Amino acid sequence: MSREVRLEEVTTALEAALSVTALEPMAQGGQKYVFSCKLESALAVVKVVILPTGLDGLYVLERAQREVEVLAAIDSPRVVRVLSEVVELEFAEDVRAVAWVEEQLDGRDMAANLDKTWDYERCARLLVHLSEALAAFHDLEVVHRDLSPSNVRELSDGSFVLMDPGLARHLAKSALTGVYQPGTPGHRSPEHIPGGDIQPVSDVFALGILAYLALTGSLPIDRSGSEDDYYRRLRDHDSPLIETSCSDIPTPLRDVINRCLKRQPARRFLDGQEMVEEMEKHGEIFGSYFLNA
Repeated sequence: MSREVRLEEVTTALEAALSVTALEPMAQGGQKYVFSCKLESALAVVKVVILPTGLDGLYVLERAQREVEVLAAIDSPRVVRVLSEVVELEFAEDVRAVAWVEEQLDGRDMAANLDKTWDYERCARLLVHLSEALAAFHDLEVVHRDLSPSNVRELSDGSFVLMDPGLARHLAKSALTGVYQPGTPGHRSPEHIPGGDIQPVSDVFALGILAYLALTGSLPIDRSGSEDDYYRRLRDHDSPLIETSCSDIPTPLRDVINRCLKRQPARRFLDGQEMVEEMEKHGEIFGSYFLNA
């Protein structure tokens, strides 16, 4: 990018391209902006990504289009709703961006709620809600590939919503262009190792990581050292059993988390729906948290 884009340029372009009003900056990081706005009087958020030049720009464009395509195909309160198509913006011949509108969620990202370990009820609710979200993805043969605390929102009513499937992959479509490794370090599955085959069971492993982190305050597989060191541990080391840190954990909750974190994919839940079906058998722990409860 040859010059900085002024904030007024961005808001003017968004108003024209997406018919949004009352734009207010919420966050900015790198080449990404997030604004609160109104869309036909409803509160919403706009996400804007400045496109790099060259092949990287094509990758970012494809990733944004994939994210919106996935969200538009899912109708679940456990997954953030998209409210527009992706639009391309041009601020100058050499400065382009993409933008789209999503529903505005209250509450806080899970990443902001990890200052203390969680109780078992809250963790059970997380597992139910996110397994329902994953079931919606997997039903479309889509793998999220980046279940991490920054991509999970805990709403003010205690429910959890899955966001940001920008690294999602449709199993029947080609992988995204580019050489970027999907997933957040510390929150990857053994199948995320370069050359691995990421499948719905990989999302299940990542959900197990979130539950383990919430209850213990630490990751089951240490991510310190080099990326090669981390991948070696993912490949060769079993996750510690959750009862090692939580001796009084209810048995059904213990068994779900431990099964999610099995190193061998065939020993985990097949997908989000199989997780849901297993937890439905244990109403005393999980029963009140399901959508159909």
